[in-house]
This record gives sequence, C-alpha cells and structure tokens, in this order.
Amino acid sequence: MTTSRLARRLGGFLATAAAAIVLSACVTASPYGATTASGGGDSLSNMVNSGLAIQAERGSETLDIKRAQPGGKQPSGVQNDTWTVFVYICGSNLESQSAAATKDLNEMLSAKGSDKVSFVVETGGAKSWRNNTISARNLGRYLIRNGKMSDLGAVSASSMGQQGTLADFLTWGVKNYPADHMALILWDHGGGSISGVCFDERNNNDSLSLRELDAALSQAFSGMWEKFEFVGFDACLMSTLETANVLATYSNYMVASQESEPGNGWEYASIVKYLAANPSCNGEELGKAICDSYLASLERNTRGFATLSVTDLSKIDQLMQDFYRFSQEMYASSTDQSTLAAMSRGINQVDNYGCNNRREGYTNMVDLGGLVDACSGVTPSASDVQKALNDAVPYQIRGTYHAGATGLSTYYPLKVNTSQELAIFQTVAVNPSYLSYVDRLAHGATYNGGTQYTQYSDETFWQENLWNWLLGNTTEEVQQEVEDNWNYVDDHTDVSSQITFVSEPQVDDEGTFWFQLDQHGIDNAAVVSGLVYELSEDGADLIALGETYDVYGDWETGQFSDGFDGLWLALPDGQSLNLSVESATEDYIIYTSPITLNGAECYLRMRQDMADGSVEVEGAWSGVSESGAMGRDLTQIKRGDVVVPLYKAFSADESLTASSYEGEPYSVGSNGLTVDYGYLPDGKYLYCFCIQDAFGDSLYTGGAQFGIDTDGTVYFE
Repeated sequence: MTTSRLARRLGGFLATAAAAIVLSACVTASPYGATTASGGGDSLSNMVNSGLAIQAERGSETLDIKRAQPGGKQPSGVQNDTWTVFVYICGSNLESQSAAATKDLNEMLSAKGSDKVSFVVETGGAKSWRNNTISARNLGRYLIRNGKMSDLGAVSASSMGQQGTLADFLTWGVKNYPADHMALILWDHGGGSISGVCFDERNNNDSLSLRELDAALSQAFSGMWEKFEFVGFDACLMSTLETANVLATYSNYMVASQESEPGNGWEYASIVKYLAANPSCNGEELGKAICDSYLASLERNTRGFATLSVTDLSKIDQLMQDFYRFSQEMYASSTDQSTLAAMSRGINQVDNYGCNNRREGYTNMVDLGGLVDACSGVTPSASDVQKALNDAVPYQIRGTYHAGATGLSTYYPLKVNTSQELAIFQTVAVNPSYLSYVDRLAHGATYNGGTQYTQYSDETFWQENLWNWLLGNTTEEVQQEVEDNWNYVDDHTDVSSQITFVSEPQVDDEGTFWFQLDQHGIDNAAVVSGLVYELSEDGADLIALGETYDVYGDWETGQFSDGFDGLWLALPDGQSLNLSVESATEDYIIYTSPITLNGAECYLRMRQDMADGSVEVEGAWSGVSESGAMGRDLTQIKRGDVVVPLYKAFSADESLTASSYEGEPYSVGSNGLTVDYGYLPDGKYLYCFCIQDAFGDSLYTGGAQFGIDTDGTVYFE
C-alpha cells in the first residue's frame, strides 16, 4: 500500500496545525485555561540585599561561596526549648474557593499544644476568607498557642508576593516573639524555581520570586542571632536546588515538595503535637515528623504522587561544588551535537514534576539526581554529585509514582519557553556553566542548531558582574543588559529543521508506517511519539485525539515505525479521550485529558502501570495558572458527577481554522469513574510522527490515513 492522496495533501497542514497546538499551550492560554509558568515578582533592579555571593573563575574547579551571617544578638529571657513558627499564609484561591487556609488554621487550634510552642501567623492574599475572624481588607496577624488564637492587630494591605511584605512580618515577628528555635512556613501555591511561591489573589497573582525571598530573608536576618531551624513550603514544586541555595544562608533545614501538593497540604495538628512533646527536637527530626504525618493524611488517590523531603542545608555548599564540576563536564560534552542529543534523550526520561506537556505547558522542574544520572556517561563528577545529594537529603517520603525521586529538583528546559522565563533563571542559576548549557540549548532551539549552535560562546556569563548572584551590587545598565540578554528567544518558532531522513515517513507493503533518520537526524533527535487525528464524518475537520508512545525505534540505525494497535483510552460509554502524555518512565505513564467536570473546565489525570497495563483515574485538576502557580486541587470524581470530554479540531483546508468540539455528557456511576483501553470506533483516522530534537523543538511529519475494522484491525492506506 502507499500513503493516500488525502494523507499526502494534509502532510504540510499537519506540521502547521500541530505546531499551532504547541504554541497555544506554551505561550498563551489554551482553550482549556492552562498556561505555562510565566514567573512573577519585581524586576531585577529591585532585587537587592542578597545574603549570598558566589564567584566563579573560568578554569577553576571550585566556586567561591560567601554567605551572610546573622547580625543581631539574642534577647535576654529567651527560654530553652521554646519554638516560634512563623506561618506566612497567602490564602489565594485556595482559601477564597475551598477554605483550605481556614482548615489548616483550625488544625493548629485543634491540637493540644504547649506554652512553649507559638505559631505566629500573617494572613492575606485572598479575595475573601471563609471564616468570621479574618478580613480580606488588610493583613492579619495572629498568635496561636496551646489551642487559643489571639488577634495581634492588622497592618495595611500589601501584596504578599512582594519581598517587603514578608520582610516586615519577619522583622516584626523575630523582635516580638523570639524563641530558642524559630522556623518559617510559606503557605500557598508554588511554581518552582521560576515562578516562586505565594501568589497574591488580590494583586494579580503577584508571587515571591526566589530572589525576592532571598532579599526578604536577608533583611530579617540582620536582626536575628542564629538561623531559622527550618524553612518549609506548604506549597507545590519548591524543593529545588535553586531554592535550597537561597535558604542555605538563613536556615539549617528545608522541608518542601518536588511535586504538587493536594489542597489539604500539611497536617498541622500533628506538627503542633510533635513540637509540644519534643520541644528539644532539631529541624531534621521535626521535618521527618512533618513528612510522615503529611503522607499519612493523604487520600488514596493522591498518595501515589506524594513527595516531601528534608534537606540539610549545611550540606548544600558541597553539593554546589560537586554540581559545578559536573556542569563544566556537561557543558564541555555538549559541544558535540550527538552527545547533546544523547543527554537530551536521557533527561527526557527523567522524573519531572508539575506538568510538562504540549497542552498544559512546562514547569521545567526535573529531578536533580535523575538529570545527573542521565549524563553520567560523559560526566566523571556525576558520582560525586549523587553522593553529595544523598548526604544533603537525609529524609524523604515518596509515593509509588515517584519512587525514584531524589529529594531535590532543578530547572531544565524540557521545552524552551519565553525570554522572561530564561531571564528569571539567570538570576537563580547556581553556577555559570550550567547556565551556559541552558543558553546553548536556547540558542539551538531558536536558531535550529546550525552556526548559532556550533559557534556558541559562553563568554557572556563569565563577564564581571553579569552572572546572577552579583546582580544586587551592579548598575542599572548591567541589570538591563541581563534582562535583554535573552530577547533572542522571542524569535523561537518551536519547529525543528534539524530532523533529516534517509527515508521520509511512508507506508510499506506490509502496511507499516515508518521512517529512517540519517546520521544528522540521529545526532539531533531526542524523542519520537505519534499523534492521532480522527477525520470528521464530512471530511472537513481533523479532530485531535492526542499523543501515543506506541512507537518502535532503534537509535543506532535511526529507523522508527508505528506500534499502534488501534487501542485508545475511553470513557465507559466508549467516547475516546483527547490524550497528552504528562510524563513517562519505565514504571508508569501519566496521561491528562481536557474535560468539563460538572460544567467546570479542567484536566482528567490518569496513570497507567507499565507492569500490568492497568489504568487508574487519579482525579481532575485545574492545571497551571497564567502566573505559573500549580493547581493543588486533585479532585476525586464521584458518583453523579458529569464528565464531558473536550477536543480541538482543525479544518482540513488551507485556512487551518481551529475549532473546539465537545463530547457527550457522561454521568459517573456508583463505582466512580473508570477508563480503559478499547479499539477506536470504525472510521477514518490520520497518524503522524512527532520528532522532538535535542533543543525541545519538534518536527511533525506528514500523516498516513488509517482505518480500523470492526474486529480492531488497523490498516494504513
């Protein structure tokens, strides 16, 4: 058989239409409300008073790390084994829609505590509060001690996403509520190293960037006599190397999650009880108790995704030194494009967190240990980094879906997004060699490899005062140069020209759809997947059904072929779902699909166990907001809920007109929602390959039309 006339005619269309899908997910809001992380906080010119300075000299194997010391003296009368836990609660929509902050405050009040344990709380950042005590008109301050809550007076409203708001709270709190042990918990949405934490709903979801967090802590630190015992994030995605690097100046331990957290978050009654019973504990011991109680409190449908780790921040500088040598080796290896592609293939298989797919966007948070392991074949320092990482993370809990999580993530551009995102990363990157590696990837993505890649120079990040941790002491001109450094990325088109073939995609005499890359294509390709479209009954539209990894391939020969068997995930009534692969490992695949749940647009999350092929519905969630905040609302779907699948389609003519399709309402029965594989209904479909290069850009090949017989047999035409 040969490729049909219709498939050939639509080949160019498919490349354009699929690229349009990518752009809608990665740059602007999709039809389903999901967007990529865009960062937040002040401009670089306002990020001053850093408690950390790092210098790196070209050729040196070590960083010169200088951390600030506390500037105050311990007040007289501070008793031994007393605790003050400062809780910075930016309520956001978690409170205004779900009363999540109110529930956690009630947990603090419900537990029998101790007069030695004080929780000093600042509230704000929500349009409304679901209780009769807290007002949204100002910032509230409260003392919770031994089951009683006292109003400490309100202060004028300001954004909880501004460094000054946090600095004022901590400066006031340390002065008025000093203790033998002091800790800080930041409560709200989190977005990882790029978007930061605490998205103020009253102020356009302004968030605290890591540099703002650094500046706020630096200001408060000048009045402290010792470090915080721990800083914790009851928020998503904040357990990153970049976060730990900031906190190592100010705290002994960090407690945070690599993955998203459910709306209920930490279990505060258990934390209060533990401190009351163990007032002499240290941050590691308390962190273990927080991790264990958090895991125990989770519902079955969220436990598998759970991560929470305790990081010993006294070990971060050693990890930084080892990661610096690793980064130098990684960058040096990337000068060979085939080696870069091999590293990219490995990193694309590493555990990642939040969401990283074409439809919902990219948080670009990747497991640090996994990234290092993926590059270990060309980086002799990889084993040193792994040892230092293990030493730095003395305790963690991991659900079954993140069994390989190593406790800390790092930023890696699985998909190069915007100049803004990369400029923010420049301000938090832990060394110039890793930053140069990211810049090389961005150049390769923007300029499709070629001379801009092969002639790339990392000189920019070795210039005096241009690298991130010195920015607080530079002129406005240099700061503007940093902001402008990434403008070239805005010309990025997402379409790869580096994928080249010995044999273009075609259907052979046996009915197999296949292609073969030439050596240049092999040296540039990183991921191959398939995309399936259903041809509407009138032939006017191609309805996107989504992505499949059912592809056979050999990276040595460059030959790939479809492994598609006609099976697709569907609702119990037979409606095929519109699928994206959110993440894929040797153990599982996480799929998401746009739906409405009782009329509200969201995403259905499903996990396929690779051991037995079973698929379980984990729930529905809202995705990532425009500001980069991860949703914490994994909603379990129950009897009586109404699910409607959503689809996107493109006209099969040159206009490329996009439209949205809705499926039929499905009412969930008494056993809850189940999905399973079934053969696609009898009809006409189109299959094309998506080949992603080492820089994260993709080529969408021409398609082959296929049909499915009533017995499930797939035949290409």
